[in-house]
Amino acid sequence: MSNSASAIKAAEAALDKGDYNLCIKIIDPLLLSFSTATPIGSQLRLLKVTAYMGLGDEQNAINICQTLINSKDANVRQQSKQLLSILDAPSLPRPSNWSVEIPKIEMESSLKSSSRKPKRKKKKVNHPPTGPTKNLDFGFSIITLLIISLLAFLLSGCVDISTNLSITSSNRLKISLDIDSISSKSIPWQIEFADNLAKENSVFKIQAEGNKQHFESPTIRFEEANELLQQITSVVSNTSGFNINKPELTTTNRNWIIGANQNLKIYFDLRELPKVPGLKLNLIIHGIQNKNNFKTQPLEPIFKKGLTSLPLKIGQINQLEVSYWKWNQIAVGLILIISLILISLFLQTFRLNMGFGFPELPP
Repeated sequence: MSNSASAIKAAEAALDKGDYNLCIKIIDPLLLSFSTATPIGSQLRLLKVTAYMGLGDEQNAINICQTLINSKDANVRQQSKQLLSILDAPSLPRPSNWSVEIPKIEMESSLKSSSRKPKRKKKKVNHPPTGPTKNLDFGFSIITLLIISLLAFLLSGCVDISTNLSITSSNRLKISLDIDSISSKSIPWQIEFADNLAKENSVFKIQAEGNKQHFESPTIRFEEANELLQQITSVVSNTSGFNINKPELTTTNRNWIIGANQNLKIYFDLRELPKVPGLKLNLIIHGIQNKNNFKTQPLEPIFKKGLTSLPLKIGQINQLEVSYWKWNQIAVGLILIISLILISLFLQTFRLNMGFGFPELPP
C-alpha cells in the first residue's frame, strides 16, 4: 500500500473515532500533492469538510465545498451540493417558552422540617406473580424485520424509472435509462446505484442534473442489449435489497433483401418486487408508432409524440411483443435505379417502333 493510501486510511480511522483535529492534521500535507481535479484530492477534501463539521467550523467547510462544486466528477459535485445545503441552512432561534427555568430551593429549611416529621412505614403490596418470561415467537421477528426493511426503503424516497429502447436498424438499438426522484434532490439510492453500475464496468455514460440521472449506451446488437438489461436488473436488486428476476429479450429477424421483418419480445417478471407507493416503472420505445405493431400484457401501451410508453405493473409478469418492418435503403435505391433504366429503354424502343428515329441532320 502506498504512503498516500495508508494516510487516507489513517484519516478515515481518526474521523470514525471522532478525533477531528488529528484527521485534519493528516490530510493537510496530502493536499499539497493532490489537487481538486484528482479523485484522491476530492476524496481528501470531502473528509476534511466532514472533520470541520464535527468541530463546528462551518465557514471552512463551506469554503471547501464551494471549490468542489466545479469538479468534473458528477458524484463529487452532488455530494458537495448536498453538504452545502446542510451548511447553509439557517439556525432557528429557540423560543423562550420551550425551556423551563427551575427556581432555587432552600434545602436546609426543608430538610430540618422534614427531619422533625415522624417516619411513616410503607405498606408492602403483594403483586400477583406474572409467570416466567417468554421469548418472542419466530414469526414476530420475521414480521419486524420485514417492516424495518420496508420502512428503510420508503424513507430513502421513491423514484420514477424509465427504460428507453431506440431501434436504429434491423439488428441494432440504443438503451437509455432515466431515473427521476420525486423529491427535489437525489436520494441515496440513486447515488449508490450509479456507483454500483460504475463498478460493473458498464458501457453506460451517466449524465446527472439535480435529482435526475440519465444513463445512455452506444448502439449495440440485440444480444448485447439482453445482457445489458440483465446487468441493470442485477445492480438494481443489489442496491435495493429486493430479489428481482432478470428480464428476457428475444428477437427473430427475416431478411427479404429489400427489407427485414423484425419481431421483438420482452418479458419483465416483477412478481418478486413488492408494491411500493410512488415507485413507477416504464418502458419507452422510440421509432415505432403504429398501434397494430404492439401486443402487451397486462397493461395497454400509451402513444404520444412519436413515443410508445408501456407502464409496467408491479407484482405480475409484463409482456411486450413488437413486430415491424425495416426497409433496406441500399436495396430499395438499386431497385429504383434499375426500374428507371428499364422504363427509359422501353420508352426509347417504343418511340423507334412508332417511326420516330434518332434525330438526324438535314440533307
